[in-house]
Amino acid sequence: MMELKHVTKKYKKSLALIDFSYHFENGNAYGILGVNGAGKSTLMNCIIQNVSFDGELNYTDLSIWDIGYVPQELAIYPELSVMDNMLFFASVYKVDKGEARERSVALIEKAGLKEKISTKASKLSGGMKRKLNLITGLVHDPKLLICDEVCVGIDPISRKEILEYLKELKNGGLNIIYTSHYLDEVEYLCDRIVFLDKGKLVLEGATKKLIGEMSDAENKEADLSDVFVKVLRKDGE
Repeated sequence: MMELKHVTKKYKKSLALIDFSYHFENGNAYGILGVNGAGKSTLMNCIIQNVSFDGELNYTDLSIWDIGYVPQELAIYPELSVMDNMLFFASVYKVDKGEARERSVALIEKAGLKEKISTKASKLSGGMKRKLNLITGLVHDPKLLICDEVCVGIDPISRKEILEYLKELKNGGLNIIYTSHYLDEVEYLCDRIVFLDKGKLVLEGATKKLIGEMSDAENKEADLSDVFVKVLRKDGE
């Protein structure tokens, strides 16, 4: 699907990503994990070519127009209605007008926002705003969806609904790159994990395998949080 070779990104005097090389394959959901400042968001911005960087990025089975991006900060327009937000983003992705409206209606209904279709985004609850933020990234029917902390700050029911929807999309063939500090989300959704520390790739592997190895090593039933702490904990902490 996509390969990055020796990608390095520097902001003024700090290196956010250092010599990152990785091959993302079709048919997977990838979890990108690390502490704050590890380079997760920088990696995602490199993938969508939102920032310049040194190194190579090669798409295999997709183009930049086949990627949907859902940022941590809400990207929706508060004074536009739910439908108008969808149609605006469809126009950004150059979706045919007729197809845009049809896809928007279907996605709005799937997200449980049908009764709010004419409501301004500013009037939505926090969970509804997050759902709208998500489906604007799906309006052009992408092959790859990049999600940066898409469930931050919302109620448990909305969070569960969003995760179940993403799992359904993944099972339907959508490739996903996902980052979150809620490790249970990543464990539930992602097939493979990429750990970053200070801009460097320090470990990657299949989610179940990494957890299984940790369970055997610790002689207990481990989860992804145990792997996270083991991989990223510094000596003495």
